[in-house]
Amino acid sequence: MRKQLLRYSVALVVSLFFEFAWAQSPPPQAQSSPPQANTLAQSPGAQTISLDDAIQLAIQHNHSLLAAQTTIQQSQAEEVTANLRPNPVLLGDTQFLPVFQPDQFSSDYLDNEAQFDLGVSYLFERGRKRQHRLQAAKDVTAQTRSQVADNERTLTFNVASQFIAVELAESTLELANQDLKSFQNTVDVTQARYTAGDIGENDLLKVKLQLLQFQMDVSQAQLARTQGLSDLRQLLGYESVAPDYDIAGLFDYQPISGALEDFQAKALENRPDLRATQQGLTAANSQHELQKAIGKRHNRAN
Repeated sequence: MRKQLLRYSVALVVSLFFEFAWAQSPPPQAQSSPPQANTLAQSPGAQTISLDDAIQLAIQHNHSLLAAQTTIQQSQAEEVTANLRPNPVLLGDTQFLPVFQPDQFSSDYLDNEAQFDLGVSYLFERGRKRQHRLQAAKDVTAQTRSQVADNERTLTFNVASQFIAVELAESTLELANQDLKSFQNTVDVTQARYTAGDIGENDLLKVKLQLLQFQMDVSQAQLARTQGLSDLRQLLGYESVAPDYDIAGLFDYQPISGALEDFQAKALENRPDLRATQQGLTAANSQHELQKAIGKRHNRAN
């Protein structure tokens, strides 16, 4: 009994010695331990962009938005076409010319037998058709501008959401690395206790098995960060940033103060999709007035 008590006392002293030595000196890095979170989050020498830079790059290089912006130019071209005035038309024809009997060509034949017609025509649009046509085209252009602005708003929201998702992934990766480093210290202490004979091999294997879960958390966080950067690059345009780019920005909560009524009024004022719907009603009314002008009949005075 005395020998067993002495053995436990020696094991306890050795364990306390290793724990004290570990606390005083930096722990050794395990070979399977991943790099620090700040190294993963901020790659040295890589292109770093902020949230404002990401939004500007997306607006300048997103192919879907660039294609939508061309519809504004198409609508403006329709305005020019709608405001065009018809050109005068010069008409001329001749009859009874002896084309197949050239020997009959003479001044007397042309004076007595041949017939020549010459005229000028011009289309006069009544009922303000051209004015209605121009106004309808302008209303369509205004609606198109609002639709493109809504596409830009949607793209800005998607870029900001994906940017924050990447920041969240980097924060999760940093916490996962901290947890892994902390538990690695526990594994080293447990290994020292096992070497000193304080615990059995089963207890050591249980602790090492728990270490695998922390390593898997780090791997999943790295995968989420890489996938987030890839999705963000797709929104920005692959040609706008380098493959090894990184992001930089604050990841702090910033409260927004204001009343619900103020937010609702601002949303009604600044939502381009609502403005596009209202302008669509105006464009439909303009088209109705144009069709009424086209279908209007004018009686000639006797």
